[in-house]
Amino acid sequence: MRFQPYRGMFLQIKQTHFEFMPHPLLPDDKHAIFVLEGGTAFVYQLRDIDSGDLYALKVFKPTYRDAHIAQVSEFLARRKDLEALQTGERVCLTRRISPDLLHTFPALEYAILMPWNTSPTWTGIMLNPQASSSYSREQALDLARATATSLWNLEALGIAHADLSGSNLVPTCDKKQIQLLDPEGMYIPGIPAPKKLSHGSPGYQHRRLGPHGQYCPEGDRFAGAMLLTEILTWWKPLVRAHVPDQAETLFRPDELQISGTPGWQAVRDALYALSPRLRKLFDQAWFSASLADCPTFSTWNLVLLSDFA
Repeated sequence: MRFQPYRGMFLQIKQTHFEFMPHPLLPDDKHAIFVLEGGTAFVYQLRDIDSGDLYALKVFKPTYRDAHIAQVSEFLARRKDLEALQTGERVCLTRRISPDLLHTFPALEYAILMPWNTSPTWTGIMLNPQASSSYSREQALDLARATATSLWNLEALGIAHADLSGSNLVPTCDKKQIQLLDPEGMYIPGIPAPKKLSHGSPGYQHRRLGPHGQYCPEGDRFAGAMLLTEILTWWKPLVRAHVPDQAETLFRPDELQISGTPGWQAVRDALYALSPRLRKLFDQAWFSASLADCPTFSTWNLVLLSDFA
């Protein structure tokens, strides 16, 4: 049975009491609460009644509700050194932590409680004309370096986020650090696979994924290459001119790994103007036959550090 909260409903998680927030576009509706629906989950906005702080409660759809989520949460709690994945304290609701709550609301098993993100994602920047026009070459290089370094840190441990996309990347204001959202489906050696393996997000998917999709050690390489390409070229008006209004990715899913389009050429020209080696990395990913054939993040990191020292 689906979890169906309502306006005025309260939840106690551990020792904290929360209330569900009204929908910001429907303030006069006595029943509408603030909820966002994604492919795998519903995300509700909650307020800590005592502190007033806002939180997100991510409630997974039955197909994606899995003990893997709790194991990833436990791993991240131990690995504070993985700074890009530390988006504030996250609580995974399990029968050990919240037995009474889950007895009342079984659909909340493996739900994640976390601080509400108020910063724009990379997709949000792309969709914002003012943010896009003020985005500079220097910011692009800073953000690309931060992203490549964070992904290299994961890669060195044999870890993959497995669902990299612009909507899962949050830059800091100065573009020198990032946070990665939605890590629940990560590939982590030694942790059993989830019931539903990630095949990535539209606009970041390799055309020839293997049976495990992006749930593998090299699972981030193609999506990461497309994400780094967006970051490195979005400051160029000519590149943005080839992207339809309200498009959330640089390339449409049907354009990926298809050569010869004007947008593809504009992107390659923009990368070459920054560094011929960056265009070579893009081409390697674009024409790759598999995820394993895409460049590693250590290679991206090396080029970004050495060519723009």
